[in-house]
Amino acid sequence: MPNNITGSFSSLALDRINNEIVIATDLANIYPLYYIKQGKDLFISNSLILLGRYSKVNFDPTGIFQRAVGPSFMNIGSRTILENCKSLLPGEWLRFNLNGELKIRKFDNSLYQNIGPTDLEENQIRNYWSHYKKEVSLCTSGYSEVSIALSGGVDSRIALGAIPGNKKISAYTFGRPSNYESKIAYKLAQARGATHSAFFAPEQYFPTIKTLRDYTKNTEAVKLNSWLEILNNVQPSDKHPLLLGELCEGLPGRNIRKFNTTEFRKQNFIKYYLKKENIPLTPANLTSFEKWKKDKTNFILSWHVDFWFEKLDLVNQKQEIIGATLANADEIFDRIEAHKLPFTELYDELFSWYTFTRMELSRQVNICNEKFYAYSPGMSLQMLKKTSNIHPNLRLYYRFANKLLKETPELRAFKNIPTSQIPLIPQTWPNIFKIPVWGMRSKIDDWLIKRMIKSKDINKRYRLFKSINWAKVYQQEDMLENLKGYYKENNLSPEYFETFYNLAKKRKALISWPFANMDIISGATLNTEISLIKKTRE
Repeated sequence: MPNNITGSFSSLALDRINNEIVIATDLANIYPLYYIKQGKDLFISNSLILLGRYSKVNFDPTGIFQRAVGPSFMNIGSRTILENCKSLLPGEWLRFNLNGELKIRKFDNSLYQNIGPTDLEENQIRNYWSHYKKEVSLCTSGYSEVSIALSGGVDSRIALGAIPGNKKISAYTFGRPSNYESKIAYKLAQARGATHSAFFAPEQYFPTIKTLRDYTKNTEAVKLNSWLEILNNVQPSDKHPLLLGELCEGLPGRNIRKFNTTEFRKQNFIKYYLKKENIPLTPANLTSFEKWKKDKTNFILSWHVDFWFEKLDLVNQKQEIIGATLANADEIFDRIEAHKLPFTELYDELFSWYTFTRMELSRQVNICNEKFYAYSPGMSLQMLKKTSNIHPNLRLYYRFANKLLKETPELRAFKNIPTSQIPLIPQTWPNIFKIPVWGMRSKIDDWLIKRMIKSKDINKRYRLFKSINWAKVYQQEDMLENLKGYYKENNLSPEYFETFYNLAKKRKALISWPFANMDIISGATLNTEISLIKKTRE
């Protein structure tokens, strides 16, 4: 795409002169677009439920297995839960004739193609901010009111600071107003002159079957049910923009995994955190790529074990499913290889963008579209290119982000407000203060968690600073009954349902740590999608 085109999109163009159809999506594929070639018919939609209804194709065992099993409960590559139904890959462009025959396939491989030097260039911060503000201006143009999902982290405060000054701003946070994250978000909103509301509705983490069904039918994006706390409590008079932070965590390089492990941080605290020396990156070559690909393949297959095939009654299709999953993984590997990345450490980051970000974090945008026009400005076409072209040494450990916060007039109002991750210490303070505080908080939180599990007392302190109390979320009176309701019509298997039902009971009893319930809700949502497709065929 030319540089005057930006935004996040999937598109369909019908060329009546040449009798052709073009479908395409941006670099991150936040908005899914699906297609099926069936006989002489070509089906294209952004809804799997509609495609399943009108095409009447069979369900795909591999697609269902991928969605039903961890670690991320997502489809890989172009796979969907419908047979022969493909999802556009990131940056993919397809041209069909009106007989549904594919004529041309192209890909946009423009990420990481102009990585800058290890040191900041003159006006680099100013230029980046100028482009970011332009993105936000485009998202909010024509509206006097703008909402923002405000977490208290760096990415959401950057989005908050970029909102034009003539807008009425409403900020929303999920969780109790007394939670530490909510208090940070409130301070940020005050500094910007925005109203702030925090919503705590623990019943929405295991909502009624009607709520789950309605949101699944309308958005196909149910997984992180924290969003329901906001969406079910906010009734905007007119649909207007809702801004989200940079969902791919590209600006701080959080998905460059090698340099973000606890072990690496411990070993290199002085060198890279305090002295801020340049981090040695490994030049990429074919050998390193093949090794990385093998390791990543082994990780994907680590969940393809007999346990899950037995639970889903797919034992006889095990080898077929493994082979199909490997082919889907190769689609992503081919997309990464086509970028000719200069450093091996970037393989993990682009893989994350093309899998987790694309398939899971996009749900946050799409579920919020139920009440708003949701945008993540930092993930737009041009901003994602600009972020990927900042040298990793500048992005890692918030080096670039901290410079942005310090040197940008619109963001200076937030400079003394800590983040939700590191309490008490402002984000712009030196790492010698922040990192020990962050480490101490983490250790205390771990100790409090172990103490609660050992005592089986949900009333004991859960975190050093008040946060979402998952132990009490699992104590909801209707939690187990609602979970049964999700599988009243069971399209997976009784054993699969029992696995997650028993897991919920263990978390309720503090036998297992009561962690976020996205694993449980993922299966329930998948089962609901299948029911909705079947029902509309009747």
